[in-house]
Amino acid sequence: MAFDTKKPIRISTSVLWTLLLFTFLVVILGRIVWMAIPQTDEQLAGATRFKKMAKGRLNLARQQNEPVAPGQVNPPDIETLPKIEKRVREHRVSEWPLEAGRSFTQAPMLDELVRLGKLPKVEARLPDNPLVVVPPEQHGPYGGTWTRFGTGPKDVGILDDRLAYDGLVRWGPRGREVIPNLATHWEIGDEGRTFTFYLRKGVRWSDGKPFTTDDILFWYRHVLMNEELTPIVPRDFRSGRIAMSVEALDKWTIRFRFQETKGLFIQKMASGRSFEMVGYPAHHLKRFHADFINREKLEVMAREKGFDLWHKLFKDEWEWRSTTTPRLWPWLMKDPPPSRPIELERNPYYWKIDPSGNQLPYIDRITFEIYDKETINFKAINGEIGMQARHLEFRNYSLLLEHQEKGGYRVLKWIDGGAGPECLLPNLNHRDPLVRELIEDRRFRIALSHAIDRDAINEIGYFGIGEPRQISPPRSSEYYDESFSHAYIGFDPEKSNRVLDSLGLTKRDANGIRLMSDGRPLSLYIETKNQNSRELEIVASNWREVGIQAEVKELARQLWIERKRALTFDVAVWGGSAGQIPLLEPRWFVPVDTNNWNAPAYGRWYSTKGEAGERPKADIQAVQAIWAKIERTIDHKEQKRLFQTILDHNRENLWVIGMVGELPSIVVVNDSFRNVPDVAVQSWMFRTPGNTAPECYAINPPAPDRQGAWGGGE
Repeated sequence: MAFDTKKPIRISTSVLWTLLLFTFLVVILGRIVWMAIPQTDEQLAGATRFKKMAKGRLNLARQQNEPVAPGQVNPPDIETLPKIEKRVREHRVSEWPLEAGRSFTQAPMLDELVRLGKLPKVEARLPDNPLVVVPPEQHGPYGGTWTRFGTGPKDVGILDDRLAYDGLVRWGPRGREVIPNLATHWEIGDEGRTFTFYLRKGVRWSDGKPFTTDDILFWYRHVLMNEELTPIVPRDFRSGRIAMSVEALDKWTIRFRFQETKGLFIQKMASGRSFEMVGYPAHHLKRFHADFINREKLEVMAREKGFDLWHKLFKDEWEWRSTTTPRLWPWLMKDPPPSRPIELERNPYYWKIDPSGNQLPYIDRITFEIYDKETINFKAINGEIGMQARHLEFRNYSLLLEHQEKGGYRVLKWIDGGAGPECLLPNLNHRDPLVRELIEDRRFRIALSHAIDRDAINEIGYFGIGEPRQISPPRSSEYYDESFSHAYIGFDPEKSNRVLDSLGLTKRDANGIRLMSDGRPLSLYIETKNQNSRELEIVASNWREVGIQAEVKELARQLWIERKRALTFDVAVWGGSAGQIPLLEPRWFVPVDTNNWNAPAYGRWYSTKGEAGERPKADIQAVQAIWAKIERTIDHKEQKRLFQTILDHNRENLWVIGMVGELPSIVVVNDSFRNVPDVAVQSWMFRTPGNTAPECYAINPPAPDRQGAWGGGE
């Protein structure tokens, strides 16, 4: 029927009011919905958590670390979420409540071994109270291979301290606190002289044998205190010359005792010392130790393996390459170098679970291929890496971003826990008396600093992303000192020239190079183990402009280290590591051992209590005395206050010269990877990526074949 447009339209009053009311309700409801839509980053993160919780059937109890029945995990379909919602937070740890029972789930690849009786059921393999790792994004799925690349076999060695970061305690993802691990808890007594750790009961080595305090006592008595295996007991395990004592109160309680207060012992344990002591399965390694086997018989065994001494055989059997030594790691060495690829495989006795009772790790295997650094970066850009930060060069940052969609990966910017990628270390112990006299003068060091064009270094070397600064703790650190960060960083060649003139360096040769008092040109070699450093070439050019003959010298790493220990260098270059918690590695701020590359002789003097090395001048002795107080107090606030005075001395004296810092640490993560946090602190002291719990990383299988990939079960 045709509609007659010429006839007037009559609308009753009731209909009109109905339409007006409907319109009003639509407007109001629309406003409510708009207000409910997450607008800020925090609101988006909250909406993401709610959506994941709803889709994954993860109720509030699970969010509070309460157990969920195994096999009921339904991971959210992350691929359906918009990219803005892919905000991955951090993992947490908790304890498995005893009332939750003993029903657990294992990886499907272990099912057949259990069925054939070659492996006990998962309940028999897990400890009485397994550590619960709460993944930051999703539970599972099981399976997959994590592909990594290294420049040599030593890169695979990070297995035992970074991919398997499993000591008594460990650092959390941001290095803010020490968290439980193989120890459920610990106690500090006698004003910081005794440290008692309570082990997780029922943990087993990868061969099924129990891990107890007997293993730690074996390490202490037969490794640490054996002069052939440990010629010098590390400072972290002694008070002066007196080594700590270790006592097992029972099979699950171990106590360390020192003669003096050991103020940093817990932090040092988290940074690596505690995974050293839990790496020696006594029942296995006794067969290779002279305290348990006839020495002549052992020497024959050593020669058969190509070693001239028994302790070399022992170390070889213990080393990460060994496929026969039991471990506590999430992955075990299956095909060591020179295999191609090098392959690791899951440990069926690993002692951690997720909140649903699923045994970790999620990932079945890790492979390593060996290439040069340039090839590794190319493979990263091509999307061939699973997850990795090691050997990725910042100069390729823009290329990595440009190709991430095509390569099927994402680029994360983790917080760099260091104080800068490169710092300049003038040799305070120089063997040339005239050069040493200059370097020891703070005015000379400040002149060198003002001569550096840090803005140019930042733009050319780091795309302008960094921040010109000294080698002070970064902004993310509780020890950050803005005044120190910005001290003497202004590019001012005129000021540098005035200061150098005031030091008596007024005479120059035909090339404009300043002459020292004996007529020799003032020259400084900048020694680095890095190749093709554009940043250091800028420094050398800047110093030449103020009359110093500066050249960059590239050396092999071992030769570089030997020259530093021999004191035969002018200016060394090294990364500003450990800035996040400088108490853990104070070497850039106070000489405490021979690893203080700018003053190795002063460090040796301190570490040997004056018996070796060289007695420092008063200013260095002052900071060493403050550091000694820090080591002898357990009070964190007092440690922080004292260290601030050390930073004040550094700001005044500028013993180490910084260039650019506050740069992110770039991490490439394949799009299939899950539970890798968007933000973490990258640092050797936190054993990154170990501090982000790689055992809970997961790999989503390619769509659409995702059904049946998770749950496993026996």
